[in-house]
Amino acid sequence: RDALVTIGIESKLDIVIDPVGMSTGVITTSDVVMARESDSAIFVFGKVGIADKETKTLADDAAVPIRNHDIIYRLLDDAKDFFGKYLPVEYVEKVHGKANVQAVFDVTDKKTKKSVSVAGLRVSEGHLFKKKSIPSMGSEKGAESMPCFYRVSRKGEIITAEYMESSPSGKKLTASSLRKVKEDVDSVRRGDECGLGLMGFNDLQEGDVVECYSIEETRPAI
Repeated sequence: RDALVTIGIESKLDIVIDPVGMSTGVITTSDVVMARESDSAIFVFGKVGIADKETKTLADDAAVPIRNHDIIYRLLDDAKDFFGKYLPVEYVEKVHGKANVQAVFDVTDKKTKKSVSVAGLRVSEGHLFKKKSIPSMGSEKGAESMPCFYRVSRKGEIITAEYMESSPSGKKLTASSLRKVKEDVDSVRRGDECGLGLMGFNDLQEGDVVECYSIEETRPAI
């Protein structure tokens, strides 16, 4: 118990770890009910089992996590990860890559029949994505697809900020197309040449710098 409480004391964040119960011996239905009603996990140190099948079934049905460790520092690291899920989500910008516009082509959009600009690029840093798979926070589903956005700089000045402010939808720029040679792709990497179209933006010029980024969820470390 004291080791878990110390996590809050030693954290730079203003948090308090307050265990709702403590006992010795096997995990019982009372332990599971207490954890369920307080939206908590059961942390176990040492080789301790579950009392019976009824208790295990109750824990499974109530989705009560039971975290069992026989090395104390692993238990504490696991506890920090678990407690971190209760901290507020923060949104941070992550830049994935940059590319230089080498040429601009006007093509006809097959759906709208309108003329749109497609930039011929060479990726100078990182990757460009149409969308990106990232780990899903607070979920056991693994990765989820997150949108990637773009901005364009000309002679060191971002020229898409004004466009996004005046956009009727107020949305950030996204890729309408990303092609390598003649194939549609989800991503390209440093050194690749590709064609990129930006949704609703046709003011691309040779020499512009295109930057790919996303807004991702994170939580502060305890």
